[in-house]
Amino acid sequence: MDRRISFLFLLAQAVFGLPYSQNEDTVYEYENLPDNDKEEYRVMSTPKFLSSPQTILVNEGDTIRLPCKVDRLEGFVMLWKRNNDIITVGDQIIDKSVRLEKTTNGNSIVIGPASPEDEAEYTCQISAYKPTEITHSVKIRVKPVIMISPEEVLVVTEGSPAHISCSVVSGSPMPEVKWRRRERKMPGGEEEVVGNILHFKEVTRHHTGHYVCEADNGFGPEPVRKEIKLEVHHVPKVEQLATELYTGLDLEEEIICTVHSSPRAEVTWTKDGQTLENNSPDWIFGQEANKHSLTLTKINAATFGKYTCEAKNELGSDSSSVEVSGKAKPVVFTSADISLYPDSYTLAWTADSKSDISTFHVQYKESRSSKWTSMEVTGLRSIDGLWQGTALLSHLGSAAQYEAKVSSRNDFGYSEPKLVFNFATKGAVPYHQPSVSGSSCGLFVHWATFFITLLVSSRNFV
Repeated sequence: MDRRISFLFLLAQAVFGLPYSQNEDTVYEYENLPDNDKEEYRVMSTPKFLSSPQTILVNEGDTIRLPCKVDRLEGFVMLWKRNNDIITVGDQIIDKSVRLEKTTNGNSIVIGPASPEDEAEYTCQISAYKPTEITHSVKIRVKPVIMISPEEVLVVTEGSPAHISCSVVSGSPMPEVKWRRRERKMPGGEEEVVGNILHFKEVTRHHTGHYVCEADNGFGPEPVRKEIKLEVHHVPKVEQLATELYTGLDLEEEIICTVHSSPRAEVTWTKDGQTLENNSPDWIFGQEANKHSLTLTKINAATFGKYTCEAKNELGSDSSSVEVSGKAKPVVFTSADISLYPDSYTLAWTADSKSDISTFHVQYKESRSSKWTSMEVTGLRSIDGLWQGTALLSHLGSAAQYEAKVSSRNDFGYSEPKLVFNFATKGAVPYHQPSVSGSSCGLFVHWATFFITLLVSSRNFV
């Protein structure tokens, strides 16, 4: 009976903070106990904790479960405190926001759904003569809430600065904030930029895009995201068209004009300065996204000319032109850089033409001279559909540098010789040029064209 009274007093001491009287010490002096009570006293020794103190981070809205288990609870009372406030004593729940789950020699307090107010130190205490306890530290992780300023769309003019901010309205622990651009790298080439502020000192059209602010503190599998569109208004930019388009009679050709513009540009097509109206069977206008097309449906002599794509908006205009021609494309030289002979050289080339090439006009001269020597060569169709020609240039100077150019004649006249080809006779240092094939291939072509020329010459002689 005396031990039961002392226990209740200890419980009151734990719950209400009553002081313990030193006069009660004699109740628990082991030497004064009868022999048959010594074993019971031994059983009443302070329990040992099997649960360990924890520091846990719980997402807001989840359930908190904190265990407290000892090796033996019989004869003792377990209580829980939130910081300094008692929330349970034994099976009695004082704070109705928590629940108890009983286990053998202990229990667990259950709290949920968790809120920021549940962040605290939770202490499990055993009402022994010398109270012992373990403490769990609970931190509540709150999903970030962010706000972008300005919202949704920011419109700036090319050359002006752009400033976007992403503020963390709430979230615990404080999330990391970073920026990225949807489907593209950032203007500086980075995959992402860390920080709340996105600032561009001087924007160009290449800054246009959807920028995504991400805030992540580990709350969920994905960061919290918000997006803003940066729209840069600028003068239209028309991608450069090919300077020439070589075609032939009765063919169909499509010209693609790619326009970059914000705000949207009005695109018009002209031929030799005259606006093309959308009412002719000779052409068709088309558009897919920022690609504008002009299809010339059936090429004839009247089709040839200079076609211009012009894009215009409120900030300005830009244009690009292409010359549609029935002439042959510029020739491609296939002979080697240097001759095998000191006084002659076999010049070889190919040309692409949609109309038959009748002749080639060949011109050549020594590099230091201003006088060109001319000759005509008959065009021959090769097995790959190209036209080819060779010319044996004789009476050349030894170890000398030469230049050559070739134009092609078809039904629409002579093409312009776009390339001057450099070669040398034996003994001279060759002039290297990217349009000429490598030395081994060049030597092969040189010998082949040389023998073809000899064969043609011998047949004409006979």
